[in-house]
Amino acid sequence: MKDIVTMLYDNASAGAFIKDLTQQKRSLGYVLEIDNLTNMMRVRFPKTGRDSWMVWGNHGHYKVI
Repeated sequence: MKDIVTMLYDNASAGAFIKDLTQQKRSLGYVLEIDNLTNMMRVRFPKTGRDSWMVWGNHGHYKVI
């Protein structure tokens, strides 16, 4: 069940492209996997060539493309 904050934003799914809206400015990313147990998702950012774990429950910190 989503809380009142996460209801406003769409959550990403595996295979989705996301735009990072945080201060880290990681640009466009590709969601590789989602871990529901930890509420995290592994995202590959081709511009930097790195994978990062991000919070999956969207609180406005990313936008699903």
